[in-house]
Amino acid sequence: MCRLLAHVSPTPATTQDVIGDASCVEWQRLGRLHTDGWGTAWLDGDQVRRYRDAARGLDSPDLTDALVDTPTRARLTHLRLATEGLATRVANTHPFRVGEIVLAQNGSVAPIERLREKVTDAELARVGGETDTAMVFALILRRHEAGEPLFDAVTATVAELRREFPTAAINLLVLSQHELIATHANEGAYIPLELFEESGLGDDLPVDHIDHYYQLSWRRSEDGAIAVTSSGLTGDGWNRMAPETAVRIDLETLEVSRRELREPAAAERVG
Repeated sequence: MCRLLAHVSPTPATTQDVIGDASCVEWQRLGRLHTDGWGTAWLDGDQVRRYRDAARGLDSPDLTDALVDTPTRARLTHLRLATEGLATRVANTHPFRVGEIVLAQNGSVAPIERLREKVTDAELARVGGETDTAMVFALILRRHEAGEPLFDAVTATVAELRREFPTAAINLLVLSQHELIATHANEGAYIPLELFEESGLGDDLPVDHIDHYYQLSWRRSEDGAIAVTSSGLTGDGWNRMAPETAVRIDLETLEVSRRELREPAAAERVG
């Protein structure tokens, strides 16, 4: 149960450039609830870089720097609210990375013991950590390394897991040298209301967390830049992703392809 934020742009830009200063401040303040670490990954030339910190991001100058001071053509950022029973440590902090592919999740897949049976010890060790997200990533990589394009591997894995774990929430951001992929798959998922209550935030609970906790939204700027975010931002211009869908954004052309997750289908180009 976490927060996701990403941007892609035609030329190097900061997340602040794409979504504005107020939204960057508001998003970092989501760390008042999502206190179990943060991480970011970004495109540096033709390489994907990553940084993770198991401390909270709310008042982290490094997180602020990532959002406002380091331009890149693509970045994803993650605030973690750990699933009960999973340790708060760097190895469990998103985004996970294997080679030039990184992945971050908002949601959970339970029971985790049944998910664990699907991956080998070697596959999980390669990803690192012990979380359900690491296991999902391992399953995606298995398909991708068997020859499936990354978008196909991501959407097929998510669709398969949603059939087997119908109350799972599998909102993903996946970044490679060539693409940013977002999945919005969470119908019927459990919302951690007791964690919201235990936080003691009361009226300071971020917006939309009770009714639309797993909602992903996107918007496109006039220059073609695209941002994707979890709920919690109040600015104008955000469009909600449809339930049980995925999108792929080509980092070179900023062309967007959309795909339904309920049934296998060819990607539909939408922009």
